[in-house]
Amino acid sequence: MKKKLLFVITKPSWGGAGRYVFDLAKELKERYQVVVLLGGGEGPLGEKLRAEGIRNISAPSLARDIRTHKDIAAFFELLAILKKEKPDIVHVNSSKAGGLGALAARIARIRMVVYTVHGWAFNEPVSSRAKFFRFMASLATMIFARRVITVSEFDEMHSPLGLHTQTVHNGLVLPVFFSREEAKQVIGPATENDLGLLIGTIAELHRNKGIDTLLHAFAGTKEGGLVIIGAGEERGRLEALARELAIESRVRFLGFVDNAASLLKAFDIFVLSSRKEGLPYVLLEAGYAERPVVASIVGGIPEIIEDQLSGLLVPANDVSALKNALEELIENPVTRARYGNNLKEKVEKSFSLPEMVRKTIEIYES
Repeated sequence: MKKKLLFVITKPSWGGAGRYVFDLAKELKERYQVVVLLGGGEGPLGEKLRAEGIRNISAPSLARDIRTHKDIAAFFELLAILKKEKPDIVHVNSSKAGGLGALAARIARIRMVVYTVHGWAFNEPVSSRAKFFRFMASLATMIFARRVITVSEFDEMHSPLGLHTQTVHNGLVLPVFFSREEAKQVIGPATENDLGLLIGTIAELHRNKGIDTLLHAFAGTKEGGLVIIGAGEERGRLEALARELAIESRVRFLGFVDNAASLLKAFDIFVLSSRKEGLPYVLLEAGYAERPVVASIVGGIPEIIEDQLSGLLVPANDVSALKNALEELIENPVTRARYGNNLKEKVEKSFSLPEMVRKTIEIYES
């Protein structure tokens, strides 16, 4: 009889953690009886799981933001589900689901509790008090979990009190892309007057993604259009910022696009201006699409992008450095092509989905 494997994730969105859970659930459904517990409702992740025949359970009280009364309710909801489902393995993802889920799993006497860190929450740009609270919560989660996976070597090196983790890099198979011409038709004119060269980003519109930094940097350039793909609570503020910077005619917000990576070949330059990351899938996808990348030096990004070899790295929040990097690539199409080719070679060699699945199974069965 198959062991039951239950994934727990805070948000049912199609972000990095959601993609990670989906890929593992899909690849492991023949080996294990897979169930996914989603905080807040079904969402895009739940729809994709159902399409693959993977059962998911909604935990409405489990939400990303910290609210004491809801968190207490979420804990008891998780505990009740775990006692009912009786999984052999619980794999928790993201900070909130990690802490509450790992504690509930221990109380439910589940022997194998695995926690994957998609970037330590205490590395986010928050107050010192919030950093301390998140550090202690991360430490507690590590203690409750039996095994801890970090998706980057950066997070392994920065684990609370240097406690042991095991790095398992994210991996993926070759995505299916539209041709450049097809992708541009899907996107449509990026600006009131299609300016030809396109700079693009795909990111949840959350403060951690640093889209405000990208808008300020792009405002300092004179050529091209900027396409921003993604949804989130920051969209209104970012659209207002584009108007304030007088670049609204050069910027297009596309919102959420299903399978957004299929459009990557439309971009001449791909940007990830994050303030905090784990190991972003979108850079692996950009590599397969042979796009030149400009990205922040945060989290596991330097494990994917080698500065001036397969892209350009800049400090997070540094508008001037990001603007200079954009201008360098705008002005040098030969360099863009070289970076894109080098990044594809790196991704194909080092970030394999079968290898990610193999290492994860080893951890489950250890």
